[in-house]
Amino acid sequence: MKNKKAFSLNLEQRVLWVRADGIWNARTAKDYVQEFRQLVQPIMARPWAVVLDIRNWQLSPADVFSLLKDNTYWCFQHNLSHVQTIYADNAVVMWQFVKATEVSNRPVNLISQTADSEDTARSVAQAAGFLDN
Repeated sequence: MKNKKAFSLNLEQRVLWVRADGIWNARTAKDYVQEFRQLVQPIMARPWAVVLDIRNWQLSPADVFSLLKDNTYWCFQHNLSHVQTIYADNAVVMWQFVKATEVSNRPVNLISQTADSEDTARSVAQAAGFLDN
């Protein structure tokens, strides 16, 4: 039986859609970072957005945090300007998300918001100019 992939990434115009699923280990996090950075290469010369759907992400070992923090910092260095997070309804997963993404030197112009669904995130991305209507 093949395991379901622990994440999916989809680039649409200047928005990277991320869905995190299940438990991640260091290998998963490394694969995620590599694919993530490769996908945003064509758009990172201009401001871009990411939508993070973590509704199905599960508790993961702490060794993934440093890899994800490094990726967050890298994003800030490469014009990420808008983040929308579709949150999990789980306080411990939310704590994990904060630990995996908190970095110093966040850009002052960074917009970070929550969304309750993909449709809401899409509407906000369109209004912000990252997606065509």
